[in-house]
Amino acid sequence: MAVCLGSGPALAQTTAPDAPTAMVLEPFQHEVWINVGGFSRHFSRHSGYNENNLGLGAEYRTSAEVSFMAGAYDNSVNKTTSYVAMNWQPWSLGPIKLGGTLGVMNGYPSLARGGTFFAALPMATWEGRRYGVNVGIIPSMGKIDGAVIVQFKLRVV
Repeated sequence: MAVCLGSGPALAQTTAPDAPTAMVLEPFQHEVWINVGGFSRHFSRHSGYNENNLGLGAEYRTSAEVSFMAGAYDNSVNKTTSYVAMNWQPWSLGPIKLGGTLGVMNGYPSLARGGTFFAALPMATWEGRRYGVNVGIIPSMGKIDGAVIVQFKLRVV
């Protein structure tokens, strides 16, 4: 699966260069992260879900608020899930970015017979200089048993 994504740099507003208190901010530098899947903790503890969701994916951050993700992982029902998503995180709480993720995924037999479906969930992100963590909440509704998901990532660019 190939994904082509791009965006121009986000330029910060600056004061006039000749002003004595001029502050010039550099444009946002695009970032590339690799993730290895993660873990889930299901609200329904007695259902025997797989909570070690290893996989491989990439995340491309185009601005402080927006990133695009794609990858695959072993899901909670021991099937392979492929996904493509966009994170929009316009708020922050200290170093934590807050927002949501919208995308498409597959691999869950109880949803779309294992085929592709849309998914949206709240997402929080902490990113250090080289390491980061995405934390999402899947709400329980209908055929979905909710969970908290944790995804670990390493910055490569």
